[in-house]
Amino acid sequence: MEYSALIFDDCMDETDSYENLEASVQVFQKDDRCRQIVVSCSTEWLLKLAQRPSPKMMMVQMADTPYVALLNGLKAVSQENVVVVGLSHIVDREKLDTMLCELEQYPAIYYNEDLQAFDTRLLMFSLQLAIETNVQIDSYAMAVEKLSNTPLQKI
Repeated sequence: MEYSALIFDDCMDETDSYENLEASVQVFQKDDRCRQIVVSCSTEWLLKLAQRPSPKMMMVQMADTPYVALLNGLKAVSQENVVVVGLSHIVDREKLDTMLCELEQYPAIYYNEDLQAFDTRLLMFSLQLAIETNVQIDSYAMAVEKLSNTPLQKI
């Protein structure tokens, strides 16, 4: 299954680190199924990452408001499936494989706050509905959970 990786984090937690960002990018670079890596995080980290560009990678500046940040990150995604990761942990290839396997059966998979997978259309629909109805959300998982008829499959 081909997918886009969306590394999305405000970089404010103690456990978030630039090293985790670099390591996660490497995991996705080595995965042939990953067609695109979208990185949306702090400007400082994006500038450091931009010094070593990659053909698969696209960088999106993190916006100040949750709606705009979530929408901008997702608008850059080009594949029908997206794996969303944060920066508190390094992406584990085994967990990633499990997520993608589950995503073939179900459109919204939740492992933890730093690892989720979605059908991109479901995610875009949920974000659009959140904007139209002015529902407060601060994560992709929250948008799907609150606004779609598709509950998150937790693994």
